Amino acid sequence: MTARSDVIGNRCLRCRFIAYVFLAGACLLALPARAEVALQPGLWQETETGSENNQPAKSETSTRCMTVEEAKQPSKAVVFDEVLRKHCKALDYKRTGDNLTLRLQCGSQGFTVNIGATFIFHSPQHYSGFMKVAIQLATMKFTVDKMIDAKRIGECNK
Repeated sequence: MTARSDVIGNRCLRCRFIAYVFLAGACLLALPARAEVALQPGLWQETETGSENNQPAKSETSTRCMTVEEAKQPSKAVVFDEVLRKHCKALDYKRTGDNLTLRLQCGSQGFTVNIGATFIFHSPQHYSGFMKVAIQLATMKFTVDKMIDAKRIGECNK
């Protein structure tokens, strides 16, 4: 590996980090307050599969404890980062029954992130979705396509 490819590789890792930060919080960021499907509070497992730059990405599974407050209004559940609130704006938002479709644009000095997402709330214990993310960092481009499947798996540990 050359010094130049190592620098480019490190920049791609930075792109990936930025993408995951935005994916984690921005997917439901700037949504208007309105009646939403109430999810069931408790321990949730989220599995992500997909690709990064058109190459298969490693499947990732994580768990989190969803509070009663978050469960009542799922679009607010993942908004935890003030940076996301400052740098993202909703370009499109459509809520139809149990479906939610949105487009966000985020950015700061030197990079932009465009996010398109569709979520389906199957039940109070299950939702799924698809996200397409395009990141521009100076002259470098990075894409992420992810399928998300989330299920309530039990009570939170206290």
